[in-house]
Amino acid sequence: MYDISDLVGATPEASPPDSPGAPRQSKPAPAAVTWGPQHLRTPPGRASEQQPTWLAAVPNRPHALHDSWWIVSAAALVSAALMAAVLWISAHVDVDPILHTVALFVHLASLVLGFGAVLVADYLVVVWLSGRCTLAEAIGGAGRLHLPIWAGLAGLVASGALLEPNLASGLTRIKMVLVLVLTVNGLQALVLSRRITQQVSAPLTRRLIVWGASTATISQVCWWGAVGIGFWNAEYSSR
Repeated sequence: MYDISDLVGATPEASPPDSPGAPRQSKPAPAAVTWGPQHLRTPPGRASEQQPTWLAAVPNRPHALHDSWWIVSAAALVSAALMAAVLWISAHVDVDPILHTVALFVHLASLVLGFGAVLVADYLVVVWLSGRCTLAEAIGGAGRLHLPIWAGLAGLVASGALLEPNLASGLTRIKMVLVLVLTVNGLQALVLSRRITQQVSAPLTRRLIVWGASTATISQVCWWGAVGIGFWNAEYSSR
């Protein structure tokens, strides 16, 4: 017979693990494995998703137009070369009436797309100045309009080459200069947009305010000037 006190004070380690009468002990649960920074490990299932540490400083995207003034300058030179190519095409290509009609439709549609997007972007700035939205909302909305603005401008230039412009006219030359200035102004506006986005949580500096006002003014002058000259040439040539 066993003494009750001996049974109460006995511990599991006191009985042999293989004895017939000993209760089977459950194995202790394994400690939770954490993949925190103290281990500097990667879970096996995510090993292919994360990059090595020595690649952390490498950018995940190529340089964009708003990253460097050198890239903006190169894009401006390319735009000037494309403008010269368009002028050469307009002077050396004979356009039949059907193609002229199609080009005119594309020209008007591009004007609605590009100029309309510019007006909406400037309206968002006015809404911010009136205190009805935050600067982040205005900049975010204007940033989504970059694609239709550039698409409209490209459509205007490409279709204009097939509208047989009178390159000997002084007004037509002024219009081409306005379009080139508009393109360069749009390229540097990408840099401005990035600078404002970086300081959206702080009050804008006087330099950024003057820069933004000048960019908007140049954009409006070039757009309205080009539209006015185009309308004048269309009315003058129809007489």
